[in-house]
Order: sequence, then C-alpha cells, then structure tokens
Amino acid sequence: MPASSLSVMAVPPQMVKLQSLLGLQAQAQADIRADMKLAAMLPDMSSDAYLRATLAANAPTIQLPAVLPPGGGGMLSMMVKLAMVAPVFPVTNPRMLMAYIQQAVASLAASVLPQAQALPAVQMQNMAIAARVTLALRAQGICPMALANVDASFAAQAGVANSQGTFSSAMGFAATLPRLRMPPFALPGPKLDLAYQMAMAAQAANAPGAMGLPAMSDPNLTKALLSQLGVLSTVPVPALPIPLDELKAMAEQVQDLATIQEAFGPDALTPAGVARVNAMLSYMASLKIPMPLPAQSLQVQLDALPKIEDVTQGAQAASSGAMNMAASMSVAPPAVPILPLLEELAAMKAKLTPGSLVPCVICNEQIGEIAAAMANNRLPAPPPLPQLPF
Repeated sequence: MPASSLSVMAVPPQMVKLQSLLGLQAQAQADIRADMKLAAMLPDMSSDAYLRATLAANAPTIQLPAVLPPGGGGMLSMMVKLAMVAPVFPVTNPRMLMAYIQQAVASLAASVLPQAQALPAVQMQNMAIAARVTLALRAQGICPMALANVDASFAAQAGVANSQGTFSSAMGFAATLPRLRMPPFALPGPKLDLAYQMAMAAQAANAPGAMGLPAMSDPNLTKALLSQLGVLSTVPVPALPIPLDELKAMAEQVQDLATIQEAFGPDALTPAGVARVNAMLSYMASLKIPMPLPAQSLQVQLDALPKIEDVTQGAQAASSGAMNMAASMSVAPPAVPILPLLEELAAMKAKLTPGSLVPCVICNEQIGEIAAAMANNRLPAPPPLPQLPF
C-alpha cells in the first residue's frame, strides 16, 4: 500500500465534458432521440390522470384514494424492493433468511474490515473519481490513458480500437455545437412524470416472478403478496456485530479500491501508478473541449430517461394488473422491519467485486447449524391480513 504522502491531482472538468460530448454525439447520430419518441407515444396528461383513468376502466369496484401514492402503492413498492434483494437473500423462506443475514454480516465483517483498514485515507477520493470517469469514457470508445500516451494497454483490454480517432471525431462534432441547433428536451413535466411512473409499474410487473408469486395480471396476487408480507413482518432485525453504517463505509472503500484497480491496474496505488494517473489527468486538463451549457444540461436529461421498453411494459401492466395496482393504492401493507437491513446488505454485496470478498469458511459452516436450529423453532404466526377493498 502507498505511503500517505502520495498525492493525486483533482479530476479536471474536461473529462466530464468529454463524457457528455460523446453522449451527445451518439444522440445526434441516432434517428430519433428517446425524449422525442416518448413525447410522441405518451398521452398529453399527467400520471395521476392517466392512472385514474386506466384503473377506473379496469378496476371499477375499487375506490381510489384522493392522492395516488407513487410507485404503484405501498404493497407493490415493497414487493419490488423485496424482489431486488431476492437474488441475494431467500425472502420466500423466512426460516433460512435469518441464517443468511448472519452469514452475510459475518462474512462482510471478516473480509471487508481487514481490507478497509489497510486502505490509505489520503487522496483516495480523487483517485476513485478519476477511475469512474475513466471507465465511463472507455465504455464510450476513448481511453484517457491511451489518449495521454501514458499506457495504451488499457485501451486494448477494453477493446477500444482508436481512442485518438474517436476523440478527433468528438472534437469535430463539438466545433459544430455552437452553430448546430440541437432540439431542446422534448418531454414536458407531466409526460416526464408519466414516463417515470410507467417505468416503476414495469418493475412491479417483473417482481412477482422473483418472489414466487402470481403474475401482475393474476387476481390472486394481492392476497398471496399480503400473506407473504405478513410472514416477513414477523422476522426480527438481528443485533449486528458491527454497526451497519460502519460496515457500509468499509464496503464503499473496498469498492473504490476495486474500481481504481480496474481502471488503472493492480499497482495503481503505488508511486509509479499514481504518477501515471497524474500524467493522464494533467494531459486531460490541458485539452480545450468546448461544451455549451445547454448541451451539457440536455445530456443529463437524456441520460436520466427510463428505457422506452420499460415505459411500454409499465403501461401494459397498469392495464392488465389494474385490480392489483388499485388494491395496492388502497391497502396499507404490514410493515417489514427487516427490509431496510436486507436492502443495505444487498447493495453492499452488489458493490463488491467477487474477488474482493475472501471466502468465510466459518460462516459456511455456521449457516447449516443456524438453519437447522431455526427449523426446530416455528416463527410466530403472521398477523391477520388487512381487509381487501373487493
């Protein structure tokens, strides 16, 4: 590990400008921008009006609240959150769930803690930001290390054939931007909100499969989901051997290290590695990359748009699953205290690369013992289901 005296220069704004420029160049080459496609396909109405009309037409027996909750209502929102952690934790098997949580916390504490404690605190933030922007630029066809003539091997590893040619093309496009009138962002506020709401409905349509539940269009989904939430509401939040906030901070440090090494090599945090990165950053800081502010703002808006396929799927789900969506907006689901912990642990696991966690042999042995002990003890009976509005 490097000495604390190593210094990494700040990431120059030219790198972020270049990243935006490449995105705008790709958008200019596309036939029709995504915002224009969405503006043409979405009805000229707010998400509230669209959902009320859709649900009233397909679920006329359910009385909707005066203010529609976001994300399809509390019940579906919880289902989506649980579906996102389902690949990591057995949320459909509460008896095994506690064993997996204890294993995950013990493994993270045993593997992340030693690595995080060994990380240098000084200059890590600059290095991590430089690594993330470098990887984003490589994904768009430009390797900053090769462009600066520091190390072309990273371009070969990333499959970037001609960074200089791509850069020249982008700069040529940038020269036309002051004269080129790019159409402004085409989605007014109500349509943009409707697009986001439909994308969230698409998440709800895909969630039942991960939870072992009936499809969104199945009239039995609401009852099955409430039953599952009722059981999960009885799973207690375990005492952790290390505070969750501290463990999360350590995991982020380890993730930063993995990102830095992916971008700049295994010796990135050595004097030689830092010198290469500083040379690249210095070169990037010397570039003159014109980027009108309206164009940069447009790219941010385009990047934030949901996928058109998700919007289309969400509109279909709102119609075919109207009974379940309307019920979700009218029924208060039981609280699931364990859910925030599951979300945090799953997010930490997603951030860590497979090689950044050392296998925890003790944890693997303990999980069988914990699961066997839990199998002999029944969980408390779930609370009664709330009264459904139909």
